[in-house]
Amino acid sequence: MSTFAQAAQRNPRNSEPEPEAPKVFEDSDSLSDSSEEDAAEEQGCLVVTVQGPNGPGRVAPFIAIIAKQQHQARILDMAQYVIEDALVFSLMLQHGAVSSIALIRELVSTARHLNLKINFSFPGNGPEARLQAPPHSGVQRQRRISFVRENCQAAVKAKAQELTVAIEMLVRGALPAQVLRDTLGYLSDTGSKMLEIKQSGGDRIVVNEIGTKLSLRVRCPSGVTISELQLHLQAFCCKYCTEVVVREWEGMDRPNGKSLVVFGLSDVLCPHDVLDEVLCESGIDPSVFEETGENSAMAKVRALKGKDARCMQKAAQNLQFTPGAHLVCQSLKELGFRLALISNTGCKLIVDRAKKELNLDYAICRDLEVAEDGAFTGHFATERKDQTGFVKLDYLKLLAEREGIDPRNVMIVGTFTHGMTQGDVRMTLDTYGPVIHFHAPALQNPTLVSVLYLMGFSGSDVDEMQSRHKRVNGRHTSPKVVPETAVLQSFKTEEGVLKFEMGTGTIPDGRRYLLRVRSESNELQSLVQLIETLLPYCEAGQCSVDRIQQVTMMAENALIGLSLDMVGQDQQAALKDIIFRCHQLGLSVDWDEQESEQTMPPRTEQCIVTIVQNPCLKATVLGQVFQAMASLQVDCTRFERLSDEQSFAALQITAAVPPVSEGDLRAKLLAISKEQDVDIAFQRDGIDRWGRRMIVFDMDSTLIQQEVIDELAKQCGVEETVGEITERAMRGELDFFESLKERVALLKGHNSQKLFGSVKQNLLFTPGALQLCRTLKHLGYKMAVISGGFMPCAREVQRKLGLDYAFANTLETDKDGTLTGLTVGAVVTPQRKQALLEMIAQVEGCDLRQTVAVGDGSNDIPMLMSAGLGIAFCAKPKVQAAAEFRVNNKDLSTVLFLIGLSETAAQRLLDRSCEDDSMMHAA
Repeated sequence: MSTFAQAAQRNPRNSEPEPEAPKVFEDSDSLSDSSEEDAAEEQGCLVVTVQGPNGPGRVAPFIAIIAKQQHQARILDMAQYVIEDALVFSLMLQHGAVSSIALIRELVSTARHLNLKINFSFPGNGPEARLQAPPHSGVQRQRRISFVRENCQAAVKAKAQELTVAIEMLVRGALPAQVLRDTLGYLSDTGSKMLEIKQSGGDRIVVNEIGTKLSLRVRCPSGVTISELQLHLQAFCCKYCTEVVVREWEGMDRPNGKSLVVFGLSDVLCPHDVLDEVLCESGIDPSVFEETGENSAMAKVRALKGKDARCMQKAAQNLQFTPGAHLVCQSLKELGFRLALISNTGCKLIVDRAKKELNLDYAICRDLEVAEDGAFTGHFATERKDQTGFVKLDYLKLLAEREGIDPRNVMIVGTFTHGMTQGDVRMTLDTYGPVIHFHAPALQNPTLVSVLYLMGFSGSDVDEMQSRHKRVNGRHTSPKVVPETAVLQSFKTEEGVLKFEMGTGTIPDGRRYLLRVRSESNELQSLVQLIETLLPYCEAGQCSVDRIQQVTMMAENALIGLSLDMVGQDQQAALKDIIFRCHQLGLSVDWDEQESEQTMPPRTEQCIVTIVQNPCLKATVLGQVFQAMASLQVDCTRFERLSDEQSFAALQITAAVPPVSEGDLRAKLLAISKEQDVDIAFQRDGIDRWGRRMIVFDMDSTLIQQEVIDELAKQCGVEETVGEITERAMRGELDFFESLKERVALLKGHNSQKLFGSVKQNLLFTPGALQLCRTLKHLGYKMAVISGGFMPCAREVQRKLGLDYAFANTLETDKDGTLTGLTVGAVVTPQRKQALLEMIAQVEGCDLRQTVAVGDGSNDIPMLMSAGLGIAFCAKPKVQAAAEFRVNNKDLSTVLFLIGLSETAAQRLLDRSCEDDSMMHAA
């Protein structure tokens, strides 16, 4: 039984109802009135894969066909990737058995008309199920239906036992095929499944000039640990100058905003050992310690004995910071991260300077001991024999507990584990968040910006951070247009591994090929063998992997894209070998040759379209949405399923929208939303969308299902009179203050404690309210209720949902606790709601663009208009017309989709929240 169900049993009226489990095949575009068993006999499952040149409007014609009533089809899942100008998208359909031939014929005709290639397969029948025609056996159809259903149910059960991790890899050059092969091979040996390989255009060195990043999302079997993965992967990645970070995946590509980042000082925030600066200021050459081999902190501190301690002040004044340190710290602070510095080699004056300069929250270090005569003693102050890495671990624990941050959300940057025993290293990796290795002296042109990529931020995220940082500091440069061949220079190392460096050379007589591979089993070993086929050519300097991507659908269908650069006399030799290998492995493969020399345009503004419809998305709705986007030349670049494996109820589309079309697209989507009774949100992608840190709610008909004044009126026997006043207010005969005054006067003479006690016992929370608030709290959101109702109920809602602030009207009572019929203090008017939103944001140190507001009434409009994300929740027409975002599904957890959180991610966070609560109760 779920946590919500248990809570409902204990106190059913104060808990939201346990939602019914969605049925995988309960439809939407409903096919017939027959029972589920009869429908299953008449239905089949089909996977449609389309590939070819990318461009606006590629998906729309196919969705339009599927939406036709005569095909009796609905979409169970969809996936897509785009590499350069090449597109691959796949749709899993449940279709009418009788109409399947007509459906396939129409899809084939459309693909030919658009010069696209199309393939069909039936999940559950293995490689031989790739068909040119649909099945005819009812038994076969039933087996396919059962296969998909069992696959979904098995995936749900597996989640409780398996570990899903995000692996971030960064190489300062092009991606070596050997490290790719070794990484995938090791993961295959552990029995892991690849869920996604992501490498956006901004994640390559030719664009960001930092390095090439690869992001993997992997499902590991039970028993596999973070430390095991990290240590094994790091062992061979370091051979190829590749940094790797493993963290538990919480359903988000980027790190949790409620996180603590702990930096080292020497060789991390500062590009050198700060003790060396103190030595220099005291007249001692630090290179002496390197020559003698006694290059420890203690040796350097002993050498300072008798030297004037004022040299620390000079070293602090002249302190240098690693390039990118200011950008990283400023960007993370804006996103709500807490920042700390823990150093074994610093001294207090220098550490305090770093704390002030970089706006850190904590700065902890050992200080140098100074005698009464102002000279160094040659010792650390309060020195202890056990002054080792264990002390730093104690500080980590203390800081995490002080901030109320889950240890798994404590990220460590530097050489923190250096000198630890193997057991302590494993304990650190398994207890805390990602440990990101950064040692500036070991890097050529070190920049701390590389840490952002390893934390999970994408190239476009980092680009936006850099642009904001430049604007804040009075400098701004436009994105550069970089000719790819003017940036990449290939060369072969002594080890025979093809790498790339920044330079001015070109790939002589090179060719670029794009391979599109489809696997119906998603066996990781197959991908390993494909990369192995390329290794001899890569080692000979004749081939390199430019980009790789993989997306996986719920029935384990994997779509893989490989962009390969070929040089040499026989540039098709590697291509022929890998195509032959695909056929041997039973994989479907297609390929195209692309221009090897491309000019990459400036990054376009990416936008997000979120579509939610319960119990599942209708093909007719998707057809209208994609048609609207196609008509405005909108290029869809990514689909992300937000609902879980058992229902296709929420989809997030990432798209490149021409700036001149944004307004028209908003209008078209709003019209579809109203016509089809579906929730559709359109917003720009980027830091503002997922960097939100605060949410405020209205109370009546938002967090709770009732209007408190009506509940009070019922208890007092004046319900009819209050209703008449409300109607007069809605007709515009009374303003907000006047209507409140008249209604409050009707409560005069009643005992406040008794009256509100009865109402509080009967509060009905809106479905999804508890899930939403618990999830957001775990993400670090500050939450408030701002109500035109009354404080006793607002306080009760605050307590039940774990909110941080509560504002509402206060009713005056006499000395006996009897209501006088008047209010006391400032009345919560529409304007005051807006002011309180701004005040809370100011207190919490976040910008208004990082706030969310949710409400349903006209008195919420100013608040909704001021927030970065204003959501009209099941609101009145006037409010829906004013607000930019609308949710008409009576489930508050839908708000999570609008901030980009999937249902799987929300459940993971909720499970972790419940774990934390259980530990607290046990303690």
